Amino acid sequence: MDDIKTKLDERIEEALEALKNLTPGSREYDNAANHLATLYRLSMEETEKERTFQRNCDRDILETRELELKIAQLEDQKKDRWWRLGLEAAGLVLPMAFYAVWMRRGFKFEETGTFTSTTFRGLFNKFKPTKK
Repeated sequence: MDDIKTKLDERIEEALEALKNLTPGSREYDNAANHLATLYRLSMEETEKERTFQRNCDRDILETRELELKIAQLEDQKKDRWWRLGLEAAGLVLPMAFYAVWMRRGFKFEETGTFTSTTFRGLFNKFKPTKK
């Protein structure tokens, strides 16, 4: 594209030089002016095409970056969900395991079948395996 633009600019300069040597109002001058106008119009069209192409390339690059950013955000959200799920599961399982261990030790201590120990009875009342 730069090669075409360069050649058009050279032709425009040549047409301007040729236009200087002609007398205004003559038929050759009018033909040269029309030729120069045509060349200039082609140059403007070529410039517009280059700008449009560059805008399209920039837009594609921007859309690609936005897509990559969204993919990265989705992956981060996926990791966050898994961590949150793991923490919530640990929040349920660990207290229940703790209660199970202490209940077993308490029942082992109270093998006679009566709650004679005030410590175990107080601890038994505090067990609440529900979320606060």
